[in-house]
Amino acid sequence: MYEKFYKVLFNSIPEAVFITDSDLNLLKANSRAFTIFDISKSAKTLLEATFSVELENVAKKAFEKNKACESEIIIFKGSKQYFFDVSVTPLNNTYLIIILNDITRIKKLEKVRKDFAANVSHELRTPIQLIKGFSETLLEQKPEPHKVTYALEIIQKNAITMENLTSDLLTLVSLEDDDNPRLEMNQTNIYGLLEEAIQAVEPKRSDKNINIELSCDRELCSRLYGPFIIQALINLLDNAIKYSPKSSSVKVSAEITENTLIIKVKDRGKGIPAEFQERIFERFFRVDKSRGRDTGSTGLGLSIVRHICLLHNGNVQLISHTKEGSCFIIKIPA
Repeated sequence: MYEKFYKVLFNSIPEAVFITDSDLNLLKANSRAFTIFDISKSAKTLLEATFSVELENVAKKAFEKNKACESEIIIFKGSKQYFFDVSVTPLNNTYLIIILNDITRIKKLEKVRKDFAANVSHELRTPIQLIKGFSETLLEQKPEPHKVTYALEIIQKNAITMENLTSDLLTLVSLEDDDNPRLEMNQTNIYGLLEEAIQAVEPKRSDKNINIELSCDRELCSRLYGPFIIQALINLLDNAIKYSPKSSSVKVSAEITENTLIIKVKDRGKGIPAEFQERIFERFFRVDKSRGRDTGSTGLGLSIVRHICLLHNGNVQLISHTKEGSCFIIKIPA
């Protein structure tokens, strides 16, 4: 009875556990170890079970010093790398208990956090420097009136850039926060959402004389978060207008097919090269970095669109060909 209890207890440990002798011959491994390392029945040693020389060295070090050792190691499985906190404890100069805690997800989150902080700092550096530089010019010198106007325009433009970046960051954080209270999804008229989004980008559309063609049944309805969908549509339309030539057209359409709401925003711009298409929904990613900043882009718009789709258990796709334009497709369960 006790043997069965200990076996169940051993296999219920969430960390991978190995028990070896002093020569690192494998005596026992729990279920978690078999799952993580896909251990073959022919594996006789710790090295054969994990294919990790680094882990083997930590185990040898603990045995030689006859005291517990802790370390952080990386183990490669195929093309992927996994991070582990390792604890090795010798027993009576005869056995070793090796415990591996998978911290891969924590490491990835740390990297995301560091990259995010670095990207935000990078995005803010330029507008802050420009605002600081031109404001110092206004305070320390007595420039001519036309130079004052120019300096104030630069300050205003970069202040707007910082305001947009802050707004997009807050939106993104709100979407990613699972604890953030949400309004309930409501049955919503899709045509009305599309019209509202189109009206929101009217000044920019008018400046470039772009025609927005709308194709949608006026009675089309679906259950969703209306304000979020409007935000996603505004982001897509804003991009379509920015990167389309003057006097061209943007097509917006919506339909329900096979119980899926499909919304498309198609432009006649220069398109997105194939090598960038997988990264287009990443935070702060821009195909043309200099042009993106010139047009006031924060680099977060498409990332926000993606998160809004995920919030609806849907997704967003891109079909784009160089010099033929881009089509963004939102798919949400209807």
